[in-house]
Amino acid sequence: MKYLSRTRTVLAATLLTGTAALAVVQPLSGGANGAAPSIAAERAAAPQKTCRMTRTGEYPRARADEVGLDPALVAKAARYWTSTGSETVKIFKNGCLIQEGGLDKVFDRIPRLNWSQTKTVTALVAGVAVSQGLISVDEPIGKYLPPGLGDAVHRSVTIREVLNMTTGYRMNWVRGLNLVGDMSRVRGIMAAEQVHKPGTYYEYDQDTPSIVTYVVQRAIWKKLDPKLDFQEWAQREFFNKLGIPKSAYFWQRDRSGNTLGYSQLFLRPLEFGRFGELMLRNGVYQGVRIIDSRYMRELRTGATSRKGASVNCGYGYMTWLNSCRPGQKQVNLSLFARREISPTRPWIASAPRDMYYSWGLHGQHVFVIPSLDMVVTRSGEVPPDAIEGLLHVDPDAALAGRHKGGYFKFFRILMNSVRTMPAGVDIAQPTGAYKWTPSLDFDPDLFIYPIDAPLGSYLGIGKEAPIGCTLLACKGEPNDGLKWVLDVPRVAPGILGLDRRPNG
Repeated sequence: MKYLSRTRTVLAATLLTGTAALAVVQPLSGGANGAAPSIAAERAAAPQKTCRMTRTGEYPRARADEVGLDPALVAKAARYWTSTGSETVKIFKNGCLIQEGGLDKVFDRIPRLNWSQTKTVTALVAGVAVSQGLISVDEPIGKYLPPGLGDAVHRSVTIREVLNMTTGYRMNWVRGLNLVGDMSRVRGIMAAEQVHKPGTYYEYDQDTPSIVTYVVQRAIWKKLDPKLDFQEWAQREFFNKLGIPKSAYFWQRDRSGNTLGYSQLFLRPLEFGRFGELMLRNGVYQGVRIIDSRYMRELRTGATSRKGASVNCGYGYMTWLNSCRPGQKQVNLSLFARREISPTRPWIASAPRDMYYSWGLHGQHVFVIPSLDMVVTRSGEVPPDAIEGLLHVDPDAALAGRHKGGYFKFFRILMNSVRTMPAGVDIAQPTGAYKWTPSLDFDPDLFIYPIDAPLGSYLGIGKEAPIGCTLLACKGEPNDGLKWVLDVPRVAPGILGLDRRPNG
């Protein structure tokens, strides 16, 4: 894992400072407010080429001008992101791949850490479990936890509240960013203090997403097969149906053996567009429904309390939403401080409000824009805002690219490439420059309190230690947390392009 990361970083630095310094982009050969118009109506007014993605084939292609976009501006948008640190950039319209970045051929097939994009993948896999009747989002997680794990309040949190990150458990970033040594994410969070009533308080965190994978695993054991592993089931019921082979990824576990839901999915960027197609088609891929349409609608709906009050309009089921409007509550994502935003605004004001997307540290993304039948994917270890963030003394942007100027500029160029903007496409700021406001807030409590959280997570010591765990094992768990290491060699055929895509 570390070897792949170092290799990718060295290679990227060499290319970006050498012949790729000009960020050559490879072109592919051969609004008003209101309800978004139907894609069919747009095409009837101006016929455009359409494509259909398949499981076994690679992405169908078209020229930008064949789908109503200006080729020069589309290429300019991709070139801009490539020149600001992107390893891969792909732009899709009407199901067709119309533009790639200049470095895509180098990085496309190398499995890379998806960081928090893993959360959105986890939410999509959970959607399959909901659609198959294995779980329900309004069930308490206690229904699937072992007896005695957590008190009544902890166990009363619903699966929906975990997906919306409104559990109310106390968050600690040192514990949450334990990338390799944590014992049990679920048992650890069951030992954490409950500081807010479930469903009433949004706080972005790194522990609770693994409750989702844990719950789905135990539902599989209970309702399907007591020996069937979560990842084997996910391959069969999710990845296979998108045409993603095992050789495209490996997925890390904690030391108790549970698949991590918050991060640590190493997936090659070549596959990101398949997630985008599934999301754009509302849970359908190649004409086959994989996830229920109701769940997909909830995935892109802002978090609310059990009584229907807005808790975070900018976050759905572990997915970011560009649709915040006045009167709703909006809460930021930051490594340094939680902050409520007023007045509310779209995260990226130069993009349509109906856009929703995954967000991985340093810029791992799948952006979905239903009103334009468009998907954009991006990967890299340098966020688009890194340089500008440093210039503006903005650590949030420099480290992680927090919806700042690099995103605003990219989508401004891309939206300007639309030759005839369909009526009803709602862009909050279609013109005008980006105004940079540095984020300088820092809340030390997020890192310091509780002070024994790291000891509990790494060593199983103190009141923050995962319930039922010692340094060596967790009671009642598989305790095979190193098993994922054996999956790493399987990506070699995928890197070399020697694998075959599964047909569902």
